[in-house]
Amino acid sequence: MAESIEPIHDGEPDVGASVVRALLHSECPQWAEARLTYLSTSGTDHAMWRVSVPRSADVVVRMPRRARAAARVAYEARVLEAVAASPVARQVATPTVRHLGNPHEYFPHQWLVLDWLDGSDAWAARATLDHRALASLAVDLAGVVGAIGALDSGWARPRQAGSRGGPLLPLLAGLDEWLTGPEWNAAGLIDVAAVRRLMDEAREVVGEPVAEGFVHGDLIPGNLLLSGSRLTSVIDWGGAGHGDLAQDLAPAWSVLGAGERSLFRAHLEVDDASWIRGRTFELEHAVAAILYYVPKRHPLGDVMLRTLHQILAG
Repeated sequence: MAESIEPIHDGEPDVGASVVRALLHSECPQWAEARLTYLSTSGTDHAMWRVSVPRSADVVVRMPRRARAAARVAYEARVLEAVAASPVARQVATPTVRHLGNPHEYFPHQWLVLDWLDGSDAWAARATLDHRALASLAVDLAGVVGAIGALDSGWARPRQAGSRGGPLLPLLAGLDEWLTGPEWNAAGLIDVAAVRRLMDEAREVVGEPVAEGFVHGDLIPGNLLLSGSRLTSVIDWGGAGHGDLAQDLAPAWSVLGAGERSLFRAHLEVDDASWIRGRTFELEHAVAAILYYVPKRHPLGDVMLRTLHQILAG
């Protein structure tokens, strides 16, 4: 068991095993002496520890690594409760909140204990997914994306200008900053000219109607759990909210290949403008993650290099 965890971001709190045990002793003593296993994933906003509970179901301690994730902990608990009571739960499992933890002197943020969900995430399972398996997964993804988009979003946090799922022009302005900022070395890591060509295409649909509703907001491989080729669970709902439904087209490029992408689109009956907006949201996601995480040698950089390749391949 790792006692300390190397930080990803500047200014991270300690998310090591001793802190986890202290939190559990303080608020969840029934789990405090159970075996802890740190989960090395492609996620970057939270540290995750699996708690192996004797003679009972395992749980996961989910600890925000930075302030923006910490600000969403209680909100995510509310989202999970709403989704669990919705038709989405008939298609996939979602985490159940077992405990909403308080800040302490040794950990400054709220934190969650969630039920453990079995399955391999779509990034870890990618080598086992041939075309037939991906086609099956594309159909599952389309069904879940449609169900998520049909949820009531009147209470959900709205997307802000400049964020994925919000208006395109502020998002494109932010993407341009990633491309031009000297600290990011964009030209050394990505095909800037190809990215700009897709940005130009996005500007052409800025005036088109936008269908808004409830979005998960981060349907990348690490948040999709599989059993074989079937989608069984969707996790990490902290970024869910009200926004452009095209944001949840992300798996078309982050998970699927060209052939399965067409199948996914056909099942959802996506028009051209929505498809371009969805591609643009994931383009910004990929570029930002590559420039930030590849130099850190974090696995999310590899996930997003693959995503960008799929986007540029068409």
